[in-house]
Amino acid sequence: MAQKTDFVQCIHCKWATYQQWFKNPIIATCGINQEKQVAATRRICKEYRERLGEPQVIHHDKYD
Repeated sequence: MAQKTDFVQCIHCKWATYQQWFKNPIIATCGINQEKQVAATRRICKEYRERLGEPQVIHHDKYD
């Protein structure tokens, strides 16, 4: 578990789901508060919990 002052990335969080359109950055949607972030961005998050497996990214080839 990260401390409140540690920088984390949503791409490593167990609460997030991931989507990517074309070759744009992966977007993480938080399962706790529904916020959307670029998954690789470093940030401080009190809800962060490390995910144990590889992230499952939903890839899109068109904008809906």
